[in-house]
Amino acid sequence: MARNEADREDLMEEAVSLVRRIEFQSDLFSEPLMAGFNSHGWLFVYLGNDLMYRFDEQGRLRRSFVDGRLYRTQGETLAVMIRERVFKSGEPIESNLVRQDLSGEQLETFRLRMHSNLILVIECLRTGVVTRQHPAEMPGIAGEVEARIQQVLNSHEFLAPAIVRR
Repeated sequence: MARNEADREDLMEEAVSLVRRIEFQSDLFSEPLMAGFNSHGWLFVYLGNDLMYRFDEQGRLRRSFVDGRLYRTQGETLAVMIRERVFKSGEPIESNLVRQDLSGEQLETFRLRMHSNLILVIECLRTGVVTRQHPAEMPGIAGEVEARIQQVLNSHEFLAPAIVRR
């Protein structure tokens, strides 16, 4: 997500790494939803500015942004990255990300919530209105997004392999 925590002005315009993307509106959400694919074929799903899921080409979760927290696959669980700030004289002088791995119960709760959200996204795709897409002349992006979300929901593997840090 963005380095500064201010709301994005136009997520559809900012998501230039998504070579195919759509924005759609539904009565189920107050904000527009956006989904798309990067050049690796990974699916990104944004439910407004504060909720994002990123899946690899097999439909396994790599990263997520939920409730102001970044989650990253560790292969067997998710690590939540919690931002801790150090202040001096009331001014932030340092910001650190502290990692905590989810327990089995926390991971299952996360998975169930994610599945519920993705089912809502499918409903929005079916009943909502596509407001913008890129490239504009490429039909079928909504259908691709729905098919990939179905792949995620039906996958036996929830998490992608651990992300190797450089």
